[in-house]
This record gives sequence, structure tokens and C-alpha cells, in this order.
Amino acid sequence: MSEKTLTTLFFWLLLVSGAAVLLAVPASADSPAGPGGKPFVTIVAEGSGAYYLGEMVTLQGQNTDSGTTYVFITGPNIPQGGAKLTAPQKAVVTGNPDTFTAVKTRADKTWEYSFYTAGLPYDAGSYTLYAVSNPVAVNQFNDSTTYGTASIIIKKPFITATISPDSVVKGRGFAVTGFAEGEPPEVQIWIIGTNTFSTARAPVNQDASFTFTGAGTMTQNLDPGQYWLFVQHPMQNNRFDINLSGGYVRNGQQNDTILFKVSGPGSLQGSDAAEALLAAFSDPAMLNVDTYTVIPFQVTGAGSSAPPVTAATTVPAQRQAPSAPLQYAAPIGAGALLVLGIVLWKWH
Repeated sequence: MSEKTLTTLFFWLLLVSGAAVLLAVPASADSPAGPGGKPFVTIVAEGSGAYYLGEMVTLQGQNTDSGTTYVFITGPNIPQGGAKLTAPQKAVVTGNPDTFTAVKTRADKTWEYSFYTAGLPYDAGSYTLYAVSNPVAVNQFNDSTTYGTASIIIKKPFITATISPDSVVKGRGFAVTGFAEGEPPEVQIWIIGTNTFSTARAPVNQDASFTFTGAGTMTQNLDPGQYWLFVQHPMQNNRFDINLSGGYVRNGQQNDTILFKVSGPGSLQGSDAAEALLAAFSDPAMLNVDTYTVIPFQVTGAGSSAPPVTAATTVPAQRQAPSAPLQYAAPIGAGALLVLGIVLWKWH
């Protein structure tokens, strides 16, 4: 290979390698300023943007303007100027940092906050999150306010369930399957009928599904007739506020006040007990009362030829965190390498 050919090849390598470095090197996450050299604040809610009340929402962003990022929320039944994330009924006050959710800005100008929605009095609806470099309420923003926004939707947890088979044979098993959205750790099963009032619990999988299997030894003790199966969701406080204890159904929100008796003289049975439990779940005086679904079903005699049931199984779904988009910028060395290649090529 001639000397001229080798020199030409060398020049081309310089050009290609310089361009490759320009394309491949990511920009620093703590860029000092936004467009036009101005400070900026950003906020992003990790995930889909829609969350069940009771879920944790991870908030993150950048703040190149101050050492503290002030976060607040606006939306349904929120004060006009916004409210602290953990106290949505209390208005933020301009100039008072304690009324905001204050998050320390890191040295690399990023910030992050875990927003736990469990037990907070949020209504279902659309909300706007604000991240500000100084404690300023939204109704007092001006041209010098540095802030970012993110929109989220808050949904109330709910529950669905089915029973299989829909007619249970005395002495044979059955399965209850369904979904409990909102990330509760477990659901509570109530079985009510003549001379029967019992509860059990079933864990909820990561994909919100659950399965409860009633064994034949359980149904062996059930008399033929009409029954009601309630599946109770603990809602955002992850506590069963309507509960069974000591032969009584009690209200956990009111210091375990007795609602009605289910065993012994004077107890409610069958449809009377089912109606009383339904009324307890529907009490408008309770705050964020547990939600539920109810399934009426029949228990038939042991001589029935209904087929045996195989309990449904589920595979928990693994939730994947979304990847943040990369930004790219060229380092000085890469630009110099590309320029050197161009100059040498022209000189040659």
C-alpha cells in the first residue's frame, strides 16, 4: 500500500472516529441552565401517570435555580393556590416553606421524592403537580417564577370477583378469583348463610389478582340453601375497617363499635345478616369506607353431579420502571478531533 493511500486512510479514520464520539457521549445530567441560559425546574411522575389511591408515586426532576425544590398539588377540592402533598386540604402559603413539600436539591441539580398516597383524603380525578424553586403558591406566580409541572390521575381502588362453580356442592371445593386494584396486601372473604357466618383472607399478587380456595372440608359443614359471599378491599389505609371479632361485626373506624351480632341468641342469620353487612359497607358516615363486591350463590346437596373445580392460578406480573430518555452533547475533545481531521484532509 502506498504512502499516499495510508495517509488518506488515516484522515478518514480521524473523521469517522470524531463523528462517532460526537454521537455516542451523553450530556451531563446537571446542565446549569435551560434554553437561553435561564435556570429551570422540572418534575416527572414515574410510571403511567394514573395511580390508585394507596399507591406510592415517585417524583423526580431537576432544579438549577435553588438548593430546595418546593412541591405542591392542585386539583379537585384542593385550595385555589395549591396544597402540600401530605395535607391536600391545607393551602400552601407564599413565603412559608413549611406549608410546601420541601425536597433537598442534590449537588448534581436533581431531586427525588416518594409520594405516599395511602391514607390521604384525595378524591378521584385529575391533578397537577408543581415543582418550584421558591415557596410560591400557583395563584401568585409571576414572570420570574421558576417552576415545572406534571399531570397525574388518582383513581379509587376497586375489586371484582367470581366464584366457580356458581353452584357449590356440599363436600366439594370451590374457588373465588378476582382483581383488587390499588395494591392491597390481601382481601377478606365473608361467607354468610343459614347457621353460617365466617371470614377468611387471601393474599393479592403483584398483578392485582387473588385466588381463594374453599376446600371440601369447609363446604361439608354448609347446609344446602342460599348463601352470600362478600369480598372486601381494605382501601388506601390497608386495614379492614369492617371486621368480625368475638361473634360481632364491628366498625374499626369507630373504636370497634358493635354493629350486629352473628353468633348465639339474638344473632342475625342468612339474608338478615347479609343485608346488615351490606348496610355497614354502605354507611356514608364512614371516611373512605372499605369497598366490596358481593356474589350470591347456592349450596346444593352432596348427591349433585356438578363437576369438581380446579382453583385458578395466576403468575405475578413484574412491573418495569420506565427508562429515562438520554440527552446527548459533544465533549470538547470529540469536537477537536473532528476539526483536526477536516483540517488535515484539506491540507493534504
